Amino acid sequence: MVKIMIIAENRTVELGSAGTIQVKSGSLPKSLYQHQNTAIQKLNIINRSPFKGLLVLPTGGGKTLTAVHWLLQNFINKHKKVLWIAHRHELLNQAFNTIVDSSYSELLSDRTNFRYRIISGSNEHDIPVNIQATDDIIIASKDSLNSGMDYLLNKWANNLDEVLLVVDEAHHATAKTYRKVIHALEESKPRTFKMLGLTATPFRTAIDEGGLLKQIFPDDIIFKEDLRSLITIGILADPIFEELPTKLEIYNDLLPKHIKAIQAFDNIPEDIAIRIATSCERNNQIVDQYFNNIEKYKQLIVFAINKVHASALNGLFNEKGEARGINFKSQLVLADITDAATGVKISGKTNALAIQEFRNGQTNVLVNVNILTEGVDLPNLQTVFLTRPTTSTIFMTQMIGRALRGEKAGGTKEAFIVSFIDDWKNKINWVNPEKLIESEGTFSETTKERDTSIVRLISIEEMEKFAVMMDTTIDTFALEKLDFLKRMPLGIYKFSILEHLELQEDLGNKNYEVLLYDDTEQAYEDFINDLSSLFESLTIGDREELNSQELEALFTKVKIEYFANFHSLTGYRDEDIKNILRYYAQNEKKPDFLAFKNRKDCDLAKVASHIYDKGLGGVARTEYVNSLWENRQNFWQVLFGYEKRYFKQQLDIEIYKIEEPEKYEQTHIKASVEHDRVDIHSLPLSEIKERDFDYYRKLKDSIYAKHTDTNGDITCAISGVKSKRRLDFQIDHIKPMAKGGLSTIDNLQVLSRKAHTEKTRQQNLARNSVA
Repeated sequence: MVKIMIIAENRTVELGSAGTIQVKSGSLPKSLYQHQNTAIQKLNIINRSPFKGLLVLPTGGGKTLTAVHWLLQNFINKHKKVLWIAHRHELLNQAFNTIVDSSYSELLSDRTNFRYRIISGSNEHDIPVNIQATDDIIIASKDSLNSGMDYLLNKWANNLDEVLLVVDEAHHATAKTYRKVIHALEESKPRTFKMLGLTATPFRTAIDEGGLLKQIFPDDIIFKEDLRSLITIGILADPIFEELPTKLEIYNDLLPKHIKAIQAFDNIPEDIAIRIATSCERNNQIVDQYFNNIEKYKQLIVFAINKVHASALNGLFNEKGEARGINFKSQLVLADITDAATGVKISGKTNALAIQEFRNGQTNVLVNVNILTEGVDLPNLQTVFLTRPTTSTIFMTQMIGRALRGEKAGGTKEAFIVSFIDDWKNKINWVNPEKLIESEGTFSETTKERDTSIVRLISIEEMEKFAVMMDTTIDTFALEKLDFLKRMPLGIYKFSILEHLELQEDLGNKNYEVLLYDDTEQAYEDFINDLSSLFESLTIGDREELNSQELEALFTKVKIEYFANFHSLTGYRDEDIKNILRYYAQNEKKPDFLAFKNRKDCDLAKVASHIYDKGLGGVARTEYVNSLWENRQNFWQVLFGYEKRYFKQQLDIEIYKIEEPEKYEQTHIKASVEHDRVDIHSLPLSEIKERDFDYYRKLKDSIYAKHTDTNGDITCAISGVKSKRRLDFQIDHIKPMAKGGLSTIDNLQVLSRKAHTEKTRQQNLARNSVA
């Protein structure tokens, strides 16, 4: 008989995501700047009692380092616990590395070591079940904590006297999963809970979201420093922006589906990306620009559009450097992939060596796709070449940030940010790096700029209709028959959902826009305002995502109740409803609405009337139409996607509708009329809506707010019936307009539909009896 011997072995492996950090004796190798020390002084003051506030420093201002120094000295050193949360894996690693690099006895005089644990969905990190009571600092993704909240509370938080929660990129803290973590920790420590949010742009979105952020961080901004101040004192380099137009025309290749994909994902379609990457003329322009200014630009990082582009540029840099007979070297820094040009696999070690040689001055140029956006210290970097455009303000900020290390921080006095601009005919809302720096991410657009952005989004939708109307084989009479202005949206619901994007492991923001038209306005208004009550029927708890069954069931309910038998030539898509439901599930707030304030300026029917009334024909008509098209103060080029043929075709339709009024059921008034001006409140609500849609919405919201109690219940002014849904009510004039009543807040009330019907019936009876 063969005996089988089983040997029990005690085998262990090293786990990089948990362990003990040994405190190094002595002083920190690098001191904080004055603004960071001032921030710490402010934090020390507010730390005397529980608080929930924000530390706001621009990109490159050292907010992570400032927060780490403060929490090590004031919490870890005093044997108190810290939870640090973020939504991206690289932010967790960045925080951990900063903590390790700052663990000196100067900050930790009473500790020789302390425990850490990094938790996320990545294989390189730990999981919540392994949390231990001895962990001093937990660095975790918010999603992992939400799925393992019981372990966080029962094995760690519930046993503590005091806890500090640090929320990285705190402008995302309005999401439900962030709020769940915050609420759970605060509930466990109601008298000692402290929370510090870190962000570069706390109010980068709409006012109402800024208001929600203020609710989460009621102590507001504890300390803030602006970017221009850090440039002035030399901590950040002074950016010098250069724009170099290329001769590459992209706009002819762009279809509406391409534009939608770029705006949503910041991904340039593969065929267009290849065309850009393989353009010899464009690549030579990029490389020649560097060599013609090599004394000015010095060390350079190039952000390429893809791996093929990076390889092509790297080869061209080295080829032209060798031809010039100078001591020159360019290297690739790419992810762990096989080089498209050489077939050689580029490893992480190869990247690290290339970066180190760049630091040592042995390499002049590093060419990469997006690997050098964060966490790489390159003090001698002088110039960044942006050879790919982006719609992402975060990505643009990261690319620019590589070169913004100032003289006091061991960098340069000036940094050159060079953009290579292809001809997209402004079809894409690319981020302008100079404007981004000037606004410091706050996006304080003028009405004109905002409306141009709205028109650009409208154009993406309208271009498909224009293309269909150009096809003579398709009957588009019903669409043509609509008043042109009715085809222009009243505005846009604009929002983003934090979700897993294609080909990305981490979460990212995907942008969505829902266009609001005249015929969908009331249905959308009722739906949006009733979102809270609609979700009361679900038991999703703290989950941010609806499963497919929940989403479909809720969508079906919404479609039946708000969009039943809805037939529209414009403005309705099932996917828009589903996306709004997904957004509300994640954020528990209504999507932002941007009113198109200059909508009336896009009335092509008025242009047609002018041409008809003035009898413009031949050369006069051509010159007038061309002057409209070329005038950059109006919206025509943006609206028609810079396709003049669409503009002319639609104008011809509008003129024909005037010339053939019997066919289009229209009449034409040739007489010149001077209209009186009246107080807008003397108009019925329907007319106010036409004249000033933004004010109309504010007026309606104010009326409903007047009749809504603290529980969110709307109360009928006559019957006292209560409901949380606006769909159940109508706005009514207290004193009828026929008797001199105005459309003002004090003369408007909310009635249930039943009460409104009964009131109307009684008024009709009274009128009939008088008659």
